[in-house]
Amino acid sequence: MQFKDLTTFKIGGPIKYFREVKSEAEIKKVSVFARKNRLKIFVLGGGSDILVSDREFDGLVIKYTGKNIERTGNKVIAGAGARWDDLVKFSVEHNLQGLECLSGIPGTVGASPVQNIGAYGQELEDTFWGLKAYDFKEGKFVEFKKKDCDFGYRESIFKKKENWQRYLITSVTFKLASGGKPCVEYESLKNYLAAKNISNPTLKGVREAVLALRKQKLPDYHLIPNAGSFFKNPVVPATKADELKKEYPSMSYFIQDKNQVKLFAAWLIEKAGWKGKSYKNATVSAENALILTNPESKAAAEEIRELFEKIQKDVLGKFGVLLESEVQFVGFGPKVAILGYGLEGQDAEKYFRARGAQIAILDQKFDKDYLKNLDEYDSVVRSPGVYPYKPELKKAKLTTPIQIFFDNCRGKIIGVTGTKGKGTSATLIFQILKKAGKDVYLAGNIGKPYLELLSVINHQSCVVLELSSFQLIDMTKSPHIAVVLNITSDHLDWHKDQKEYVNAKKNIVKHQSASDYVVINEEYVTPKSFVGQSKAKVVFFSKKSLEKKYQEKLLLRGKHNLENIAAAVTVARILKVKDSVILDTVRNFKGLEHRLELVKEVKGVTFYNDSFATGPQPTIAAIRSFDQPVTLILGGSSKGLSYGGLGKEVAASKQIKKVIIIGQIGPEIIKSLNQAGYKGSIINLKQRSMKRIVDNAFRNTPRGGVVLLSPAAASFDMFANYKDRGNQFKEAVRGLG
Repeated sequence: MQFKDLTTFKIGGPIKYFREVKSEAEIKKVSVFARKNRLKIFVLGGGSDILVSDREFDGLVIKYTGKNIERTGNKVIAGAGARWDDLVKFSVEHNLQGLECLSGIPGTVGASPVQNIGAYGQELEDTFWGLKAYDFKEGKFVEFKKKDCDFGYRESIFKKKENWQRYLITSVTFKLASGGKPCVEYESLKNYLAAKNISNPTLKGVREAVLALRKQKLPDYHLIPNAGSFFKNPVVPATKADELKKEYPSMSYFIQDKNQVKLFAAWLIEKAGWKGKSYKNATVSAENALILTNPESKAAAEEIRELFEKIQKDVLGKFGVLLESEVQFVGFGPKVAILGYGLEGQDAEKYFRARGAQIAILDQKFDKDYLKNLDEYDSVVRSPGVYPYKPELKKAKLTTPIQIFFDNCRGKIIGVTGTKGKGTSATLIFQILKKAGKDVYLAGNIGKPYLELLSVINHQSCVVLELSSFQLIDMTKSPHIAVVLNITSDHLDWHKDQKEYVNAKKNIVKHQSASDYVVINEEYVTPKSFVGQSKAKVVFFSKKSLEKKYQEKLLLRGKHNLENIAAAVTVARILKVKDSVILDTVRNFKGLEHRLELVKEVKGVTFYNDSFATGPQPTIAAIRSFDQPVTLILGGSSKGLSYGGLGKEVAASKQIKKVIIIGQIGPEIIKSLNQAGYKGSIINLKQRSMKRIVDNAFRNTPRGGVVLLSPAAASFDMFANYKDRGNQFKEAVRGLG
């Protein structure tokens, strides 16, 4: 058996094992066979929406053939093997509204929730009730309700890496409207009905109209093999759509919400000159540019993929919009391994999947041997949390999401690093540039995932990136403007030593050119040592030289934040932003969550959340921000840092009357306080609940005083992360009487 005999594209190589099943017993039997022989499984529906490699599929392809369609009241249950259009026809014949605009879509019922299929203003999720499926991983049948499916635009939980080909869907249930009014929202459908003088169409009338429209636009795959719509309609920021509309007044789009707009991929492809054009044996349909065809069944899978990539590249170059495939690529290269599946790993997965790569997600959460056999991959993408100098990575073709971004970004990059203050400085720079009317984006460790920005950034755009040592350690490019705040000690549980930590930070300036800028905090020795590492123009800043007007009428608390303001003002002036814009933004900037964040005043006691302080230096800065009596909450999990300096700071402070110690690192902090001669009260609550910690602090703080959560330690012994710690603190404070 060959895939080309089973797909609407008439493309695909040999299949080692193929089985048709229609009962639960047969499904269990093939599952046992696959597990026993350690076979990769591919569940096949109607063979549309996929492009399969011409290489042999060395596994088991399963096709479910159960086709029953039954009605119970306003619910319809359809076997996953039924043709999708047979289900739509059934619903219309039974006067059930909700699927009529989805008429004529090829494929089976079982494939429909995977793609969350949609057309002419309707999507499957609008009427989806639930489904039954076999879970190959758990070896049992399971049920999904709508809330479980995580539906998005042509997305669902079943397309996620960890679930891809994990489930065989056996039936899908829809809740429809008995005798409901047809859905007629899409412009082309409205126009078609109006041209036919149909003002009050029936369900059958809408179905016939949709079928007629599809016949006009979509080639019959029996005559001209294709996989249906090859491209997703891209969703872009409203600002991007407005920019394109000015240049192309005839461009139409669909408003998703106040911030996002859906463009029409067919229009973009046509304007890029590809409609009706051929590449080798593959062709773009002359009727609908969304469709790639295999006209004489001669196209190789790689030719279709190359055509897709050429169109994608041309549209990106002309419009700055990245088109993604609606069709799933099966068995293609390059083979890309993504190490670590956090936010940046997920961003990288989306980026490479849009380019047709074979993706492997490797994470120690899924497999303790995740670093084995990396030489099998054409590219290995290191997420920031993965240490790059592990022995297993020596021979891997290593890159990182941030390196990919720097290699492909067409706009100006403003990078901000330092031990603390990166997020505050980066956000303030972003806010100033935004108020100045620039096309600016905030990304890195805060803001948007940055790889997805590549599709919307142009040569006039600015991107502000908060960059950590984890990201910078193996970088080979530097930003146009590199901002270096104070650098102390941090992450010594990850870095080999302090020298490696500082050297990692230096990559933010090492690869700059003479036309770039390096913005340096001149008050500290370590940042000043970066000057000799860069060819860029050097601009110094400090809180001492910050003009008085930028220190007055501020909402942002803490003298240390004057350094962040000075950095942002310096960058804004390099970019020629008006002083009035800078001053207005600075004075109205409230800072970031979990950074000296005012939570609430309760009976004269004021609570501040500084959970982001995961080392001694930001805690010292926080302590110096208050003149009132302070009850300080310290402690958490270890990062290999020294607390001698913090102990001396607390002992010398006249404001800190009580210290509440929490977490695993508590004994070490207590030792530092005692050695420094601290005379105030020390209360060791170890790993009590946050509610008990806050209650104790409240009882021990006089009216007019401050309770400050500024732990100077990581959070992982008691909390999911610093955000969880800060949120639990705020929740406990809000619960006080």
